[in-house]
Amino acid sequence: MGEPAGNAHRLVHLDLKGAPPRINYLEQLFPVISSFGATGLLVEYEDMFPYHGKVAHLQAPHAYTPEDIVHLHTIAAENNLIIIPLVQTFGHFEFVLKHDENRGIREIERYPNALCPTHPDAFPLVTRLISQVVDLHPDDKFFHIGADEVWHIGKCPRCQDELEVKKMSTNDLFLSWVIKVAWWIKKEYPHLTLIMWDDMMRQISLEKLKSCRIGEIVEPMVWQYQAKKFDLPPDLFNRYSAVFNGIWVASAFKGATGSTQFLPPVQHHINNQLTWVSVLSEYKHQFKIFRGIALTGWQRYDHYAVLCEVLPVAVPCLCLCLRVITHESFTEDDHDYVSQKLGFPHRINVVPFPRPQVIEQCMSFPGHKIYVGVQMWSNFVCKYQAISNSEGMLGWFSDYLRSRNFTNPVQVENIMNPIIEVLENLVELRTHLIPWLLEVFYEDTVEEWIGSFINPLVEKLKSVIEECKKQILIGGRVRDYKKIEY
Repeated sequence: MGEPAGNAHRLVHLDLKGAPPRINYLEQLFPVISSFGATGLLVEYEDMFPYHGKVAHLQAPHAYTPEDIVHLHTIAAENNLIIIPLVQTFGHFEFVLKHDENRGIREIERYPNALCPTHPDAFPLVTRLISQVVDLHPDDKFFHIGADEVWHIGKCPRCQDELEVKKMSTNDLFLSWVIKVAWWIKKEYPHLTLIMWDDMMRQISLEKLKSCRIGEIVEPMVWQYQAKKFDLPPDLFNRYSAVFNGIWVASAFKGATGSTQFLPPVQHHINNQLTWVSVLSEYKHQFKIFRGIALTGWQRYDHYAVLCEVLPVAVPCLCLCLRVITHESFTEDDHDYVSQKLGFPHRINVVPFPRPQVIEQCMSFPGHKIYVGVQMWSNFVCKYQAISNSEGMLGWFSDYLRSRNFTNPVQVENIMNPIIEVLENLVELRTHLIPWLLEVFYEDTVEEWIGSFINPLVEKLKSVIEECKKQILIGGRVRDYKKIEY
């Protein structure tokens, strides 16, 4: 099928608001994704950017340095990858609004999600962030201003006064802010082509989109992550093609099927790419320019959420998805090709269950040890869940029976022994997984992943084992009916 028409871009999204990889890991990863057809990177820095001056407090403890950003461009260029920086400018502004210094520009004082577009300090803050990012991306041609999922808009007294005095709707307020930011960027940096997420415009009429002239300054990126049928207005592409000359779309290779997902459901993401191939074949010709697709890889659902699939465990899925987009199909030969190139001795498993009980460790892609470790951890979780839902646990070790200290030691030992085995395996895995994670991530990410997923299960298993030992020591007793309350 060949490449998409017009040599459109295939961007890989790096969501750095969680589990940001070390630069030396990206050095290993970029040649791999380039070999599978990636042409660029959509880099969402959040607090990993080396902000300075009045916004230096936004930096994470392990934020990239200016030298890291320069090196990022170098290794990207060596692999024929462009870089498009993404800076949120309206919603998903938690990494800024969580700080006391910036609390005053929240749209709703108790929620850190969206800024107030009428606050006098909001625009200078946003433009300061943009300027610092552009300064370290002087040769890049595109810039993404975010602007998706602005859940709180027109809520504060100042914004409500603005709406009333100017007879505006919340859509008007949204558009006026985005246009204000975009025109400022175009004036200061005329070489940049601006991109924004499209979802806040999906219900805005054609007349309003035309009259505000937003099509002159930005290009929308239409995102959909479903496997089969997309949830988009039926007239969306007709409307957008009458307003915008260029358009982008966005699929997902991870981070889009559940906020606590730890392994990507690969077939879902393959189907998502195939659906985009079908949709684009029908609609992309309506636009003067089809810019390309971004394969998003969300690392958290927002700044406060738990980590979902870390990047190394999704590399096989990413490469399969790039193969789909590059060849506009997915065949058994494609599946075999990607699997072999990544060092799998068999086809990459694309369905969540059943998971392989024996995990091969001969893969060769960057971060493959983490892929193996998370697969093993997943298997231990499944084993514990099977024990918890077993007839022995439910029939002889229920909460009620344990509360009465009325258990049969024979049954309790049968429950305890496999739990001890799971615990021992899990503790051993942890000793391996920590250094594997540290090869790719900074210490705070490793602490968070182990503390979110491994340690809670370890403590749960220890608690169950202690309860088993207690019940075994008590031994079988005659039921004391007098203590039973009906």
